[in-house]
Amino acid sequence: MMSDLDRNNLINRERGSILAKIASPNVILLIAGILFILVASFNIKNFLSFRNITIVTVQISSTGLMAIGLTFVIITGGIDLSLPTVMGLSAILGCSVMAKTQNILLGVAVILAVSVLIGCFIGFSIAKLKMVPMIVTLAVGTMALGTSNWYTAARSISGMPAEFPKIFAGSLFGLIPIPAVILFIVAIIMHIILSRSIFGRQLFQVGINENTARVNGINTTRVTFSVYVISSFTAGLAGVVASARLNSAGPAMGPQTMFMDIVAAVVIGGASISGGKGGILGTIIGSVFMGVISNIVNLMGLEYFMILLVKGAIIIAVAYFDILRNRRGVAR
Repeated sequence: MMSDLDRNNLINRERGSILAKIASPNVILLIAGILFILVASFNIKNFLSFRNITIVTVQISSTGLMAIGLTFVIITGGIDLSLPTVMGLSAILGCSVMAKTQNILLGVAVILAVSVLIGCFIGFSIAKLKMVPMIVTLAVGTMALGTSNWYTAARSISGMPAEFPKIFAGSLFGLIPIPAVILFIVAIIMHIILSRSIFGRQLFQVGINENTARVNGINTTRVTFSVYVISSFTAGLAGVVASARLNSAGPAMGPQTMFMDIVAAVVIGGASISGGKGGILGTIIGSVFMGVISNIVNLMGLEYFMILLVKGAIIIAVAYFDILRNRRGVAR
């Protein structure tokens, strides 16, 4: 039988475990986000209206798709700074073909093909040539932005078929935005890949320790190559959704400032910049959180520079909480 001393020790351990979970960085971020939204709902008119919720849902679709792709990269300990401009370039080239041929299927195929080809180049450079991910993706992102401005002469591409925005930016039954449906479907598929497949388990092993993963028989080159292809593919999907929503495509549709929302969503969702941690559900929650933040500051009528200051502060806070998470993991 358990003695009173053992029973007290067990109770204290359980109590300490509960308190540790409550005080964990993830829970603190979640509580802070909920409190922020509650305060905003009482102080900002129409914040919880159906129309505003629909607007937020549509706005987070593109960043949410790219955040899903970035989750795969960050789990392996990598980074992809090229996502917004790859989205812009692939959308520009695909919409240009679509406008000339009036063929929606061909235009969408070009958007996805361009993004995958760019992902293959990035993946090959990092996985096979052993180049630094930050340098490669920054360079590719810069080249994509330059190509977008050169190809369009800094103008927007328009003249796509009228059905294009209806198919990819309309709504089901007049209620559910199609971009949200696309995000939901992609999230489910990627969640299954990440949590239920051998490939998903390999990603985490590579992120925790690439050398150990290689010794254990994992083809780390293939895994690293694949995550950058997946990441760029999600940028292509985001390009389809964004260009359909805007009914145009141009260099301005993929600003580098968008990357702040993407990486913040991934880290808020529980992924670690150091690699080895992350999940699709958390990323979607992080994307919603960042979308709500953007919506709130817009409804408050803050100037653009204030929006950047707020998001920059969030990035710093998220980076600090990521350090706390890693310290807790080491301590255990």
